[in-house]
Amino acid sequence: MKISGQLLAIAILYLTPLASLPQDDVELYPKSSVKVDWVQGTDFSKYHTYTLKTLSKVTPDQQQTAEGVVDATLQAKGLQKVGMDASPSLIVVLKGGSRQIYTLDSNGSPVKKGTLIVELMDPKLEKAIWWGTAEDIFSDNPTKALHLLQKKVSKMFEKYPPPADK
Repeated sequence: MKISGQLLAIAILYLTPLASLPQDDVELYPKSSVKVDWVQGTDFSKYHTYTLKTLSKVTPDQQQTAEGVVDATLQAKGLQKVGMDASPSLIVVLKGGSRQIYTLDSNGSPVKKGTLIVELMDPKLEKAIWWGTAEDIFSDNPTKALHLLQKKVSKMFEKYPPPADK
């Protein structure tokens, strides 16, 4: 038993320096993924109107394109876009970036730039009730970027509204 404990200690000491090597080639997220989640038990049938808000990490061209695609998708789901003065039942927040590096979002979670984050916020609850992320969504080629955006936003909202129970 002592020998196996010593071998384990030697193995740990041997492998520890590898953890401190630069991890430039490590892929932290699977490529081209779309993920969604929501607050369990939320009654999505009470949400009928929304307004859009885009955070500044999206460039002006991407902002217009992302807003347009998300806007069309939400309207296809039966939601109506209104101004803030009309007391929307949802505030749709768009966040994203165009360079392929990692950063931390406002919650301190790592987010790969080149990712579009869509959050549906309930202004009465003052919190997100549904959120989705789509990675590898931005491209320097405008035609490719629009196609990627449409495809991934469509997949993101494929099962919206979610079932009553997760």
